[in-house]
Amino acid sequence: MKKSLKFIGIGLRELFWVAVAGGVIFGGISGFRYLGENREIVESVEIERPVTLVETSPLIPFEGPLPIRGEGFIKPFRIANLASQVSGQIISLHPAITEQGLFKEGDVLVRLDASTELATLTQTVANIEGTQARLDLNTILLERTESLRSSGTTSQAALDQVRSQKAELLASLNSLLAVQKSAEAALRRTTVTAPFDGTVLNKTVEVGTVVNGGQKIAEIFTQDRMEIDVPVRDADAALIPGLFKGTFPAAIVEVIFAGQTFKWDAHVSRVAPDLDARTRTLTLTVELDQIIDVEGTNSTVLASGAPPALINSFSKVVIKGMEPKNTYPIPSTALRGGNNLWLFNKEENADGGFLQLISAQLVHVDGETSYVSIVDLDKDARLILTALSTPQDGMRLVDVKDRVTASATQKELD
Repeated sequence: MKKSLKFIGIGLRELFWVAVAGGVIFGGISGFRYLGENREIVESVEIERPVTLVETSPLIPFEGPLPIRGEGFIKPFRIANLASQVSGQIISLHPAITEQGLFKEGDVLVRLDASTELATLTQTVANIEGTQARLDLNTILLERTESLRSSGTTSQAALDQVRSQKAELLASLNSLLAVQKSAEAALRRTTVTAPFDGTVLNKTVEVGTVVNGGQKIAEIFTQDRMEIDVPVRDADAALIPGLFKGTFPAAIVEVIFAGQTFKWDAHVSRVAPDLDARTRTLTLTVELDQIIDVEGTNSTVLASGAPPALINSFSKVVIKGMEPKNTYPIPSTALRGGNNLWLFNKEENADGGFLQLISAQLVHVDGETSYVSIVDLDKDARLILTALSTPQDGMRLVDVKDRVTASATQKELD
C-alpha cells in the first residue's frame, strides 16, 4: 500500500512539472505572438554622412627660368699689394693713393728718389761713348796697319797688337751696354705703375717714407669688376643651361644697404673645377655687371645715392635656370610622399567633388616652394593643401572656398 502511494506521489510531481513547462512554453509563444502583432514598425532613413572640408589652391603653370638661389660676400676680381722692387725714398704719390680714388692701368702711382740710379746710368752712357770713340779710332788704325802690312812696311806683331786692342774694346763696349740696360731697369723700378684699372683700398706709407724692396705701399683692387663666390648643390647646378659650356648664364644680385635693396645684373663667369670636400657643393663665381633697380624703382632712394658694390657686402644671388614645360610651383608641404599630389576635382551640378591621387615629378626645390612636372593635368583641378588621415582615390570632398561662396550667395538672396 505504501509503495503504491509512493508511485502515485512521484507521478503527480512529474505531471506537475510537465504542466509548468507546458505553461511556460505556451506563455512564451503567446507573448512572442503578442509582441509581433503590436510591434512598432521602424522605417529605414538614409543617414547623411559628413563630407570632409578641404582647402585648395589653383595650379598655375610656371613660366620663365627656374630660380637657382645662393648667397655670398662681394669681393674684387683682383686685389693686390702695391710695392716697389727696389729700396728708396718716396718722393711722390698718385692722387688715387692719397685720396683713395680711381686710376687707370699704366698710371704712375709711386715715384722713388732715382738720383743714384740716374747718376749710374749717366756715367755708364759716358763710358759707352768714350769706349765707342776709342773703338772707332782703333778701326781706322787697324785699316792703316793692315795696309802697311800688305806693303811690308810694318810687322805682323804690330798688326796683331792692333787687332787685340779692337777685341778688348769690343768686349768693354758690350759690358758697358749690359751695365746700361741694368741701370735703365733700376731707373724704371723707381716708379711703380698700375697693373690694372682700379682704386685704392688702403695705403701704409706717406711721401718721404723710405721703403725697402717688396715693402707694401698700398692695397689696390678692381672696383669696376666685383664678384661673388656662390656655393650651389650639384642638383641645382644641373638645372643651369650651358653652365659647363662657357655661355655665362645670367643672374640677379641683391644687396641690402641702409634698409634698401639694390639689384645688379650679373652673370656666371667661372665654375670651380672641383666639389667642396666638406659641403659637396659646386662653387660658381658670379660677376656683377651694372645696377638695375632700387626697391622696385629706377631711382635712388638714398640721399647719398646708390652705393657701389662694397667689398664684403652680403648678397643674395638668383641664377636663371632652365625653362621647363608642364611645370607648376606648389607649396613643398603639398607634395605627399615625395612624388604624389592630391587634387580636388569638382563635379558638375554638385556642391562638392572628389579626391584624385596623381604622381608628379619633382624638378626643383626653392625653399618652401617645389616645382613639379605634371603631364595631362585637368585644367579645372585644384591642389589640396589640407592633410587627410586616410586619403582614398574618389573620396568625396567639399572645397572650403565653394562652401564660403555658397553661403555668401545665400545671404545675398535672403
